[in-house]
Amino acid sequence: MTTEATTYDKKFNAQRGAQRTGLKPGEFEVFKTPEGRFGWRAIASASDDQAPIQITEPEQATSPPSSKTGKRKAIIEQAQSGALPAAPDFSKPTHARFRAKLAKLVALAEAGDVEGLKAIEINPVSTSPKAMARYRDLAIIAIEARRMAA
Repeated sequence: MTTEATTYDKKFNAQRGAQRTGLKPGEFEVFKTPEGRFGWRAIASASDDQAPIQITEPEQATSPPSSKTGKRKAIIEQAQSGALPAAPDFSKPTHARFRAKLAKLVALAEAGDVEGLKAIEINPVSTSPKAMARYRDLAIIAIEARRMAA
């Protein structure tokens, strides 16, 4: 008797899933589903004297209701309404070398200089530049929203 288990994105993960149930290689087979995912089946051999393994059907993943607004979505909605975002807190010593650039971004944002904000290059390779890039992008959205409302 063979029954289908959960499906996986990768063949290796399907093999690991079968092995977690106590099956050894050769006691299960991995197959590809029509959707392109991988599953596994226990193989019942004639020499097995134990009961076949019962495997339940996979549960369908359901997405949570979208009535809740996430923090990022709320921040973007605020910027789209024309409110300037709060500047990131660079008071920790790790951010010290980026404080001058952040101060320049804040000054340009408060002045409403979209072209100046767009002209500043930020290489987002660590947390400080990523925070500055987020601030700059949200400030541009807010300033442009103010211009559209006026």
